[in-house]
Amino acid sequence: MLKELQIRDFALIEQVHLSFYEGFSVLTGETGAGKSIIIDALSLLLGARASLEMIRTGCERAVVEGVFSIPQPVCPLLAEWGIGIDSELIITREIHRSGRNRCWLNGSLVTVNQLSQLGRALVDILGQHDHQSLLDVSRHLDMLDAFGGAELQDLRRLVADRHQKYIEIKRERERLQNQERERLVRIDLLQFQINEIDQAKLRVGEEAELVQQQQRLANIERITTTAESVYARLQEHTDQPPLYDQLAQAVTELSSLTRYDSKIAPVLELFNQALIQLEEGSRDLRQYLEEFDRDPEALEQIENRLALLRTLKRKYGESEAAILAYADQIRQELEVLLESEITIEKLKTEEEAINRELAGLAGELRQKRRHYAKILQQQIEKHLADLNMEGTRFEVRITDQPLNETGIDAVEFMIAPNVGEELKPLAKIASGGEMSRVMLALKNCLVEIDRIPALVFDEVDSGIGGRTARSVAQKLRHLSRQFQVFVVTHLPVVASFAEHHYYVEKHEKDGRTSVSVTLLDEQERIDELVRMLGGQSGQEATAAHAKELLKQANTS
Repeated sequence: MLKELQIRDFALIEQVHLSFYEGFSVLTGETGAGKSIIIDALSLLLGARASLEMIRTGCERAVVEGVFSIPQPVCPLLAEWGIGIDSELIITREIHRSGRNRCWLNGSLVTVNQLSQLGRALVDILGQHDHQSLLDVSRHLDMLDAFGGAELQDLRRLVADRHQKYIEIKRERERLQNQERERLVRIDLLQFQINEIDQAKLRVGEEAELVQQQQRLANIERITTTAESVYARLQEHTDQPPLYDQLAQAVTELSSLTRYDSKIAPVLELFNQALIQLEEGSRDLRQYLEEFDRDPEALEQIENRLALLRTLKRKYGESEAAILAYADQIRQELEVLLESEITIEKLKTEEEAINRELAGLAGELRQKRRHYAKILQQQIEKHLADLNMEGTRFEVRITDQPLNETGIDAVEFMIAPNVGEELKPLAKIASGGEMSRVMLALKNCLVEIDRIPALVFDEVDSGIGGRTARSVAQKLRHLSRQFQVFVVTHLPVVASFAEHHYYVEKHEKDGRTSVSVTLLDEQERIDELVRMLGGQSGQEATAAHAKELLKQANTS
């Protein structure tokens, strides 16, 4: 609720500081006294557009400041903006002749857009030309669903949930389809790479072995020539006896000495062992030469194999193990890509299924909306009849729209204020008095679901009187049980129902016109009602009438 309002150097106001209370408050005063200035100042505080004409003549700036209790719904918004949350919300707005415009929330600078966003949750100003919430067609659907209570709202949440699921599936399916060309190109590449690696039949450590074989085959002439030369020296007769024969002769000669000196036996043993090893070595060397692979194509094959391994290393990894690991990795990726084709078909099936479910839920939601629309229409027409608008037709028109998170329904409030006229959009009503009463009727119907804590009605009683005025006053008081209600009025009957009465007066001081606002006490209130009734102070009959109005209002 609005607790305090301070206005400085705004239009005709030099300085006004007001305290407000719960319940029903009225602002009265002579025509042109400045009641609309108070509403304009409050609108500015709530994010309305500023103009330099709002600054009092001779002043450099205008300042409007308000203190509000904090309604729970705005707390997440304040937290999102980093605004400290206390028991109160202080809003300050300055406009300067230089064009500078500043706004503060609890001492933190904010933008006008933020102020406007917050203001819509704090105060709803319903004037003859400013029906800011109920004339917003985009809100009519929300109002109908809120009027329907949990039954409509739960079903709407289910539709929104299934619609979100539908959108997610559709987007994933479209994403996969849009990537189909890239997917196929990638599949071809991965299949080629896997085939190339698989055909190579890699074995860890193979390259090192091949390098050794390459070195062996590259030096085949030197190896065989040297080995044959050594074997010849060991076993074959050339210009000298074979080394084996010479060693055998040495063993024979040393053996003849053992009869003379037994100490030669260890030496003889060594020579015997050497002879045996020489014989074995010669035999192995002969076998090596006989089995030596002299295939001239073997070296070429090895070199080709090494070239292949080195190509694979450049492309896929620094070693056989790395290449094989890469092959395992791309096999997994290929499996996913090959399965995505199946996934697309699966997503298509899911998309069609959830779309059918969603269509069914949206149809069910429409039927329930039509049911509650009839109830809302009846209630509003009843309220309008009480407000001297008998014969007015009101319709909650439901039309088709593309399926979205709210269903398939577009909702707009239609009205025909006069018998014989066709229904027209609520926003097309020409009469401000009619519009104000429609707003009042709607507010009474939606009193249980609206969450804006403060309502301002600017001349809601325009063009009415008598029994209708009393009905308007009763409905305003009914609203004040749920909201903080402010009414700018010229009707004494409406003013008499208020709990708090503020008098707006324009006067001259030091050659300047200024506006003041006073919270009236009981006697001052009677005097103001006398003025509104057309009487003069001191007229007993008019004063008695004023007192009777207050008495009747208090007993209603």
